[in-house]
Order: sequence, then structure tokens, then C-alpha cells
Amino acid sequence: MRGILGGMKLQPVAVCILCFALLIPAARAGQTELGEAAQHQALLDQGTGLRLMCVAAHPDDEDGATLAMYRKRHGYKTIAVIATRGEGGQNEIGPELYNELGVIRTHEMMRAAQITGAELHFLNLPEFGFSKSPEETFEVWGREETVRRLVRVIRLTRPDVIITNHGISKDHGHHQAIGLALQEAFDAAGDPARFPELAAEGLEPWQPQRLYLRSWEPVSGAVTVDPNMLDPVLGKTYAEIAAQALNEHFSQGMGFFIDRYLSGSIRAHYVRVKEYLQSDASGEVLDASRGVLFEGMRNRPFEPATAQGQTPCFAPQSLRERRGQSHLRAELRLSALADDQSAIPGQSIAITATVTDFGVREAHEAVLRIEPRPWFGAGVPEPQMVTFDAQGRATAAFALAVPATAPLTVPGAAHLFDAHFLEPQFDVVAAVTASTGDIALRLPMTIDVAPPVEVTFADAPYLVRKGADVNCTFNAVLTNHSPGPCTGAVVFSMAPGFLPDTQRAEYAFAAEGEQRVIPVTSVVGENLEPRDYLLNAMIEGETEPHFATARLVDLKVPEGITVGVIQSYDDTFMNTLEKMHVAHQALTLEDFTPARLDAFSTIIVDIRAYLVRPDLVANNQALLEFAKRGGCLLVMYQKTGEWKPEFAPYPIQLSRNRVTREDAAVTVLAPEHPVFTQPNLIGEADWGGWIQERGLYFPGEWDAQYTPLIACADPGEDIPPGSLLHAKTGEGDYVYLALGLYRQLRELHPGALRLFANLLALGEPRTP
Repeated sequence: MRGILGGMKLQPVAVCILCFALLIPAARAGQTELGEAAQHQALLDQGTGLRLMCVAAHPDDEDGATLAMYRKRHGYKTIAVIATRGEGGQNEIGPELYNELGVIRTHEMMRAAQITGAELHFLNLPEFGFSKSPEETFEVWGREETVRRLVRVIRLTRPDVIITNHGISKDHGHHQAIGLALQEAFDAAGDPARFPELAAEGLEPWQPQRLYLRSWEPVSGAVTVDPNMLDPVLGKTYAEIAAQALNEHFSQGMGFFIDRYLSGSIRAHYVRVKEYLQSDASGEVLDASRGVLFEGMRNRPFEPATAQGQTPCFAPQSLRERRGQSHLRAELRLSALADDQSAIPGQSIAITATVTDFGVREAHEAVLRIEPRPWFGAGVPEPQMVTFDAQGRATAAFALAVPATAPLTVPGAAHLFDAHFLEPQFDVVAAVTASTGDIALRLPMTIDVAPPVEVTFADAPYLVRKGADVNCTFNAVLTNHSPGPCTGAVVFSMAPGFLPDTQRAEYAFAAEGEQRVIPVTSVVGENLEPRDYLLNAMIEGETEPHFATARLVDLKVPEGITVGVIQSYDDTFMNTLEKMHVAHQALTLEDFTPARLDAFSTIIVDIRAYLVRPDLVANNQALLEFAKRGGCLLVMYQKTGEWKPEFAPYPIQLSRNRVTREDAAVTVLAPEHPVFTQPNLIGEADWGGWIQERGLYFPGEWDAQYTPLIACADPGEDIPPGSLLHAKTGEGDYVYLALGLYRQLRELHPGALRLFANLLALGEPRTP
């Protein structure tokens, strides 16, 4: 990812801050809470105005158990601040990586925060893969910018206590960077001389009172949060609630941590590292029964929850009013539905808002209104006063015009780091008059905003083999997001040297959601130099271009081979083989027989396939026998703990060694080996321009039968050269490859393609 980022230090930008509670991710329909849990929470909320913030580097790093406990047991407002969107991690549920994965993890984090009850904020710092030091991380993030973004969110949300899992000692470099920046931001947030430009946003200095660092073992001076207490209303422990939240992080494979939370043994030990108690504060002094993190602090009055820039929903003063409010909240539900899930700028959408009285019909009338967030720029529809019908419902319909300048959210990967991405654009508000009192309900809502016609390219980027491919076909995919029929044309242009057969194509859609694929076949000019050539597609009348890349590569592909792929959750190797025009097939349970396996020259075991393919584990011996009979078995990286030494023909022990610098030096240990000579000659340039990392989970020990082919380590480290191992087994070959080759192949990195072709060539063409 650092290759994609270009190593650029972040400059101060408008940070996307998601400030909401009860947010329904990508909400087309939403509803407020109901019943005894809502009543209980409303009473708790009105008992204090104190706030707890948890700061974490990545989605799933937050302490969900402590957040859930302090929100649902003690009534504190809780805030989860996540530094990145998680786009640089692995994906255990599908092939999406980078920004597409960031969108997935954003939604996962939103659902998790909804479960724990935390208000969610992202700092939008780039997640560029594993980092071994805070210095390396700050090279990309910028230390001052990281502190500034933390100060901004602290001043925005005004927490009294901040907790974090991240210290400043040895850990993931992102974790250490957040730990260092947070300690500085804790002090800077209350200093008017630091970041005075934030005052232009209405963000005045705010000094938190305590900062805690989590210790994973009991230590002197630490306070212990026990999340294994039962919530009497919800019927779950707070650890169980945290496990439920962790389970939303599907793409990260949280099974081990979920089991720990469900075991009943997990505790959170927090060491106070900074304190700044307000000497002039009034209010009761809190004891341990109000939570050990706040013990000895003074309570302060409840501050009603509001949308940004809006007036309070309600502000009861007396105990009687508080009880009346909570009683109404238990029986009233505000729900809303937008008639279009994906609107376009300038479109009018219909929003139906309903307040339902599920109690003894104490509600008489309600004033319903739509309040657009200021940044969204929409006009404000007229409020409507409606009475409750015999079924206890009060309903109003509104027309909301999506501004022509509304920020787009579709496609999500293109807008992941835009300001206000996935933030609610408006609130539905109901002021209800009832015989037992009045109450206001607020429901944040989000809609997708898409271009009228979205242009993407299927299977991009496109591979053109120098001297072998005489044409290249681009598949432009048009999607209609307009609310009904839509006609127009798309215009194509190509870089010099490529001659497209289509320069303009008309389209006609009958309904929203329809798609059309327009193939554009371009003749590849002779004697072109290897580099990227761009196809530009533009909707007539619009100004935003859409590009697809054709990468011309000097690549020799072994002839006559057939490759089998034991896929995991990724599709990179299948797609790359297709682009290389190599015969290939995905293997299923029925294929683990000698007759079927022997039809292949090479069989690829995909990344982490031993985790997700039980048929592979059960039939691993059949693959080893395939290699002994003369085939080539090419095993991509597996994860420590998911691998057994006996999966290989001779034992291989995996370690946690990894090389995170994508530009780390590579030393070829056996330059005459066919992997570096046939059919492509691998040179020093082939190791340049990699993205995110060299590799991970390198073997730390291996049998003497293996030949290590390269040595690679991060600067200042010396690790065993286990990232590429080869052994002869019987008549065939076995290769274990811990390099992050799949990330490079997704981008059609020329050196990675040549190395991949050479690895495939170890398998001889098989006679049917």
C-alpha cells in the first residue's frame, strides 16, 4: 500500500467525522429503539453528562466490552475513535482489498458500534499494512497531522475519560503511533495555542480529565474492568455484547477473540497515564459503583444527545419528567423509509416517517420534520403536525430534494476518504405530545448518492503480453442509477498506439438498476514499449473521466501447461491465469483423485486455503502424491496456527516473521535456479515497485531437503531466508511461497508476473 500511497506524508485535510448514535449503516430504513431496554437506557442517560472515549488504530481494536459496560450499565455516553478504515489488512471473506475492503470494514465497524452503543468516528488515516515501528508509520501519517486529527475529535466530542489499548512500546507500528500521538493530543486538546485553526469549525479547547492505557495483565496501580457482569435488562454480560460486536467483523476472522470473550475470564486492566482533574468542578463525587475509570471524579449534568448543529431532542429537569420521558421512550418508536435506495444529485426522494405508540395510546399528536445536516446543503421541508390514528400511528410524507452538489457515495471505494462518507445526511425528528408528557425523538438517516450513470471496468487492469497479444478488449460496465429511463452516450479514447474499434456507444436504460456491458476491443500497435496505456471513458455531457489501464508487459508464458487452483476466499490466481491465457480450473472435492489431479501440470494452493478448505486438509496427502508422480505443487502463504508441518512433503515450521517494507532488498541465493531463468530471466528490476509488503508468515525452520531461493529482511533485521523454498519430491516439485505475490499480481506487476510464470513452468505439460 505504501507503493500506492507513494510514501506521501499526509497534509491537513477535512477529516471525515461520523457523529451519530443509532445509525443504520447505509440506512434506507431506520427506527429508534423500543421497550424496556430503551426505557432503562433513557433513565441511565439522564443521570450523567460524563463521556468515555476509546481510541484504536484499526476496526476491531477498540475495547468493545468496556464501551458496552459503561454505556449500558452506567449510562455514560461512549465514543469509539478508529484511526484507519482497515483497508490495508487481509480479507477472510472475499477478494476485496484496499479501498473496497475499507468500505467493508467501515460497515462492519458501524454495526459493531451500534451493538456496543458507541458513537463512531474515523480519523481517515491510511492503513498501509503491517508496520514495525511508529517512525515508519509517521512517515506516512505525519505525526503532527495525527495529533491534529485526534485533537479535533476530542474537541468535537468532549470526552472526560479516554482509554486505549495502544501503548508506546513494541507493538504494531500503527498501534505505537496512535499511543504516542494520543498522549500528546490529550494535552494539546485543552491548549488554545495548539491548532487554533479548529476554532473556525466551532471547536474550542477541551481538556479531558483522565487517560488510561490498557494492560493485558494485572499490574500495580491498575484498575480492573470486569465485563462479565450480567446486564439485568439485556440478559447478557457485557463481554457477550462485545463478542456479538466482534462477530460483525466478518472479514477479519475474529473467532479466537470471540471465544475469549465468551469464556467469562477476560478482564481489562487500565493504568492511568495522565490526569487533569478540574479543580473548580461541582457535582457529586463518583464512587466505584459508577465505574472505576471515573471513580473520584465529579459528575456533571446530562447533556441531551443532538445531531451536529441541531437543538436538543429533550431536556427534562425533574425526576418526574425524567421518568415520564423514559416511560414514553419505552413505548414510542420513530421509523422512516426512503423510497429510493440510491438517489442521484438533483433527485427528489420521498421519505415516510411514522411514530407508533405501542403502549396504552397516551400519544395525541406529533410534529414531524426533516432536518438536513448543514454540510448536505438540502432545503428543509415544511414540518407537519399529525394526529395519532386508531392504530396508534402518526405518519407524514416528505419530499426531500437531493442537492445538485451532494457528495457522492457510490462507488464506495472511490469515496472512502471523502469528508462525511457514510455519515447521515439528515435527521428525522418527531416532537410528540402525550398525556403523560412530551418527548422528542431523533432518527439519523443515510442514503446512497450515485452518479446518474456509473462507469466501471470489469476485470481491470488488463494484461497485454508484448509480442503475443495483438488486441485487448476492455469491458465497460454502465449502471443506471437514474430513477427511471435514461438515455445517452459514452465516448472512448485511447492512448497512442492503441486503436479502439468503438469511439462512441449509445445506451438506453428502461429502469433504475439496469446494467449494460460495452466491449471495446483495441488493436495493439507494433513495437510499443512496455508501460501502461489508458482507455478513457466519459459520459457525454459530464466532465468526470473514467480510466482503465492496459499494462503492456514483456512476459513469456510456458506453453502447454494446465493449472489447477485450490481457491480460498481470493480470486487473484484464477483471474491472473485467465489474463495470461493459461488453461486453468478451480478444484473441488471431487477432483482429489489421481486421475483428475494428474491432468494438471501445476496445482496452486491459494493463500490461507488450509483455513477455509476442509477438503484440502482431508486430501492433502493426495496432493503430495501428485507431486511425487511428477507434478508441481505450489503452496502460497498460510498463516501461523492454521498450518501443520506435515502438510508439506518435508517439515516446514511457520513463524511470524514478515517483511513489511515493500522495497526491502532481495538477495537471490540460487541465481541459476529455473525459478529465475525459465522462461523469463528475473533481474533486480523485477523486485522494484512492489506494494504493501514483501511477504508474511515466513517459514522459520525447514527440512534440509528444501533449497531457500531468496533472502529478504526489513532494514536492521536478520531472519531465516524462508520466503521462497523449493524441494524435489519424487519425480516432481514442491514450492512454498510466503511472498505477498497475490497483491502484486492483482496489479499486474511485471516482475511478479514473470516470477509467477516461471513458478508455473516447473510443472511439465501433462499428457491427457
